[in-house]
Amino acid sequence: MQSPSKWFLIHNPIIYQGWNKQKNYFEGWYYKTVDKDNQLAFSFIPGISKDKNGDAHAFIQFIDGVKNTSEYYSFKADQFIADNKTLDINVAGNYFSLNQFKVDLADIKAELTITKPNLLKGNLLSPGIMGWYAYMPFMQCYHGLVSMHHTVSGTLTLGGTEYQLENAKGYIEKDWGTSFPKAWIWNQCNSFQKENDLSVFASVAHIPWLGSHFIGFIAAIYWKGKIEVFATYNRSKNITKLNDNSVELIYSKGKKRLEITATKAPGADLISPISGEMRGKVNESLQANVVLKYYQGKNLILSDKGGFAGLELGGEVDELVG
Repeated sequence: MQSPSKWFLIHNPIIYQGWNKQKNYFEGWYYKTVDKDNQLAFSFIPGISKDKNGDAHAFIQFIDGVKNTSEYYSFKADQFIADNKTLDINVAGNYFSLNQFKVDLADIKAELTITKPNLLKGNLLSPGIMGWYAYMPFMQCYHGLVSMHHTVSGTLTLGGTEYQLENAKGYIEKDWGTSFPKAWIWNQCNSFQKENDLSVFASVAHIPWLGSHFIGFIAAIYWKGKIEVFATYNRSKNITKLNDNSVELIYSKGKKRLEITATKAPGADLISPISGEMRGKVNESLQANVVLKYYQGKNLILSDKGGFAGLELGGEVDELVG
């Protein structure tokens, strides 16, 4: 299959980016689902890994957010097939796209349909959630926001037990590059008590930059059919606070202010990339609770609490405080 142009790839960040990458490279998509009765929370992560010597393999990670367990399935690199125009990933006969994901593994089977994905609209200056940083060819890790909020329906089978999902809540994002950052905090939630059509994603990370580094951040809130982005590149501001049992992430831009308090919770260990090789480790919880407050000036226009939120604290997170 022919490799797309660099321009096409930059302006279509949700599709496979690694066409001409032979080593020191990883790419993975993150499909998170929480059922409407909050009895199931799980994520599938299909991807590809290419180490410093060019040895490669495909993989699928699975997180059971209720049992706090994870599984890592490894496949030969040639069992990873990606479309060059759309988000359409095949890993050893397991399929992941914008419309569905079908999985047939030893103890896990899924046949799930995605309805009404909410994509971030890009433009020339900001082709995706990375903003103009998407044009920089030397970034350690790139991030893509695929769908902030959608519904998931179908069948999931875990260890022989079959579950029927109807109008479960879903979220999709992705990462690619060489390694995860030296330090990062990541949080995501779209299972809220009051608002059904609400989703939030937030992150802050140590970013290497031209022999130095800076603390970069990206956050987005989807509400009432619109996505508002707070990021380093659009003159937003960020305050990060770490407490014994929680993380506070505060973002502001003009008169808008987004405040997120995420309570830490038990999680599962995932394998993460280092120089393209899947040999790192990070603990991710899908049981975190979130308190969200959204202000327009001094007016509190949205206040809600969420559950089954994703939360990661990776590396030397104390460097991110401030």
